[in-house]
Amino acid sequence: MHGSSTLIMGTAFRCDIKDVWVFVESLRRHYQGEALLLISSRYPALAKYLVSRNVVPVFFDAPYWMRVHVQIGRYVRYGEILRGSTRFFERVFLTDVTDVLFQSDPFADPPAGQLLFFMEHPTRTIGSDQMNAMWVNQIYGPRGLELLKDKPISCSGTTIGAHQPLLDYVDLLLKHANPEVLARYPEYRGHDQGIHNYLLHTGALPLVQTIPNARHVYTLGAVPLEEIVLGPGGTILDPQGLRPPIIHQYTYHPPIAQHVRSAFQPPPAAVPGA
Repeated sequence: MHGSSTLIMGTAFRCDIKDVWVFVESLRRHYQGEALLLISSRYPALAKYLVSRNVVPVFFDAPYWMRVHVQIGRYVRYGEILRGSTRFFERVFLTDVTDVLFQSDPFADPPAGQLLFFMEHPTRTIGSDQMNAMWVNQIYGPRGLELLKDKPISCSGTTIGAHQPLLDYVDLLLKHANPEVLARYPEYRGHDQGIHNYLLHTGALPLVQTIPNARHVYTLGAVPLEEIVLGPGGTILDPQGLRPPIIHQYTYHPPIAQHVRSAFQPPPAAVPGA
């Protein structure tokens, strides 16, 4: 148990209990430290459920009026929380929520480093992936994309760091998130990943360490379905048969999503506020 030395922060804006069930229930199987989720005050049942699982609901209604997508807007609130904290956290985990599964304590034996970026499947590059190329091009233009096109992809949906290095990363990401530029693309989401990879591959974050896929975090989106190994009890194993602490993007493959969710059937009568 890590107590106040660790913190998990995620965003579940416009989500309900069913959307966060696997995240929260798997988290509390393995980790009893501090965790909070940014949520909308329009989902009171979700707030009650989170409190029942000792996850702090932090109301974050500004995205209803923000000019940028909540995937960028969430970093504003993360920065405020970290900057305003009266405690120093040895490790902070910024994470997506609706497609994340915990298989062990996320802070147990993490890779060394003050700021950890987790890589996706090595076969894809930024230039060869339509979405990643688009995000970089929309933020940095053709020159930025040319600079990054042959680089591997790091997923911005899972990042671990010490308190100050992670805050520095959040602040720098937001400096690159020009609202005047982002407002041109209201129908798009994911620009944080374009910035995330630009900061990584231009050397803007000297403390960053890149961690190969399936080492601590296993990001499945670009992993061929036939390469994903299913374990007992809804678990997912890496190609060597080991169980990574964190699984991300399991919802990208319907058979994998079914495998996971079958192990987390929510009893509706037992969910507060449901």
